[in-house]
Amino acid sequence: MNKAREMTRREFLKVSGLMTSSAAIGLMPFLSGCGFPAAPEIDQDAFLVDGDHLIVRMDKTSLLSRVGDSAAVSMEEDDIHLIIVRIGEERYVVALNECPHREKRLGYDPGSEIFLCVTGKSEFKLDGSYLKGPVEAPLRIYKSTQEGKTLLIDLKTDKMSER
Repeated sequence: MNKAREMTRREFLKVSGLMTSSAAIGLMPFLSGCGFPAAPEIDQDAFLVDGDHLIVRMDKTSLLSRVGDSAAVSMEEDDIHLIIVRIGEERYVVALNECPHREKRLGYDPGSEIFLCVTGKSEFKLDGSYLKGPVEAPLRIYKSTQEGKTLLIDLKTDKMSER
């Protein structure tokens, strides 16, 4: 004798809605992993443009305090978009913060020491050379030197033009 009762339409909608919501919430971590986070922005009061140079005052930001840290500098009025990576105690890599594919921002993965497009589709070595992605173009890398508590970035001369 089968005593299973039939479900009303209202009960069915309630149960199926709960199951759909649970499945969507369970998949959220996997869906958000499709890209890579962009580098955090350095505050405007920590840098300035002086002629052909960008000067970053390292004592005004904690974003680059450890080897492996990365940070972005953006100045819309001067069309400056850079990503800075600290690769040593006094060594930095500075790149144009635009992926050659669709000009999206970049992040940095210190574990693999590569620049990654926020879309998750393109990867570049620290020297700017292409690793993988839809466009086989390098990143523009700028010369930089640390002088005391300032990082001096040459905006006019990039390392790619020296090759």
